[in-house]
Order: sequence, then structure tokens, then C-alpha cells
Amino acid sequence: MDTAKKGQLIVVGTGISVAGQMTLAAKSHIENADIVFMGIMNKVGEHAVKNLNPNSISLDDLYQEGKSRAVTYDQMVDRIVQAVSEGHKVCVAFYGHPGVFVTPSHEAIRRVRELGLNAQMLPGVSAEDCLIADLGIDPSRFGCQSYEATQFLFRDYRIDPYMTQIIWQIGLVGEASLSVLDATHNQPGLVMLADILREHYPDNHELIIYEAATLPICEPKIQKILLSELTLAKLTLISTLVVPSLGLPEYRQDRLAKLGLTEQQVINYRNPSIN
Repeated sequence: MDTAKKGQLIVVGTGISVAGQMTLAAKSHIENADIVFMGIMNKVGEHAVKNLNPNSISLDDLYQEGKSRAVTYDQMVDRIVQAVSEGHKVCVAFYGHPGVFVTPSHEAIRRVRELGLNAQMLPGVSAEDCLIADLGIDPSRFGCQSYEATQFLFRDYRIDPYMTQIIWQIGLVGEASLSVLDATHNQPGLVMLADILREHYPDNHELIIYEAATLPICEPKIQKILLSELTLAKLTLISTLVVPSLGLPEYRQDRLAKLGLTEQQVINYRNPSIN
């Protein structure tokens, strides 16, 4: 009988504001792990995790100025997988939702499963969850399109201006070296972003620059500007751009007719929605 201890991996999210946003399941896995690796953006969050499990180790030492983030992420994965392969019960706690803009979480799970060991991810409160609550946006009302800013610039996406647009990481828009860790190099990309949006929206269309609160004592940053003012905006690495919908498009009468419905029936169906 094989009595060797088999390692396992649980990846959890601590929420955007760790205090109050960490789920009970995430807390339990942190407390019961042999080792906890942390990818959390502030010391308050790290302190909260260390209080749950003293054997918690930050991954921040792998970041270095001028070093490609791709290399850093690979090294994070190597460290995590090594600990699991040694037979440890490993928990990795990432800021926000561990599956949203967290490359190492997905790769670590893939590699651990390739070893025939158990690996799973638990959800956490993401920046998008905070955005919906803070801005009062219901993604189902107009529909929603979501992009990473640099990919938005360089790929041939089809924007639907009747849908809400959420463009993440605009502080790094146009930056593709994976070595820049501040928002001072984004001006050319921001100009291009504004030009793309002008193809679909008027200059006086109101935009929202949003940053979720990362501490319980802080408020979210919500700045409303016009499209014409976008290139002058002061951004950070956690700035998100929200482009509100132009409004609902007209109904397709041919599709309604095929199902024998009227516009009012569809409106009445939509209004009672609670999910």
C-alpha cells in the first residue's frame, strides 16, 4: 500500500478588500494548509492571511524592476508545484478572484493535475463584482463586453455600443513588454484607445474610470469624464474604464414574429428578473 503523503493544491481568492470579502471556504483552506503562498497586493491583506496561518509565504520577492512578468509568473508556478510535489497540502491565496487576471493560478492547477494530484480553485470577490455593486450596473440590462486594454487595442474586436464596455488595466494600455509596473508609459496607447472609441461614441459620451476600494476604510474611486477628456485622465495600474451603453437597440420584429410574440410581452418577461 502506498502510504506516501500526496500533495494537493487549493487556489483561493481573498477578495479585493480582504477584510469582510474572504469567503468562509477560503478561510478554512488557508487555516488548514501546510503552506500558504500569497499573491496579495497589500501588506494588510498579507497580515490577514498570516493571522490565519503563520506558515504563509509571499510571492512578491519574485518581482523585480525591469524583469518580465512572464518570467515572474513562471517562477511562481514552479515554487507552487514544487511544494505540492513534495507532498504538502498547499493553499495559494491571490488578491481578488484567483481566476481573473491571475496567470499563475491557472498554470499551477494545470501542472499539478498533470502530476495526477488534486488541484482546485475556489471563487473570490473580483474587481468586476465590486464594480457592479459600486456603479449600480446590471450586466443583464444592456449586455456587457469585457476586454483587457492592450488586447482591445490590437485585436479586431467587434464593439457593440449598445452594450456596456468594461476595459481592464487601462493604466497599461498599449504596453506589451510585460516589464513595466507603473502607469506612466500609457499615453500613446490611451490616444489610440480614445480614437477607437470615437468610431462608436460621440465626444460628449460620459465614461467612468473606476478603482475598487482595497481597504475597508477606503472608498472606491469613481471618476466621470467625457470621451474627449480620456487622454488627459490620470490612471493607475488598477484603473478600469467603463463605457456605458448608448441605450437598448430596437427589437428585431422578424424574430418576434417567428415566435408569435409582441414587444410588450418581451418587456414584461424582462422586468421581473431577480437573477
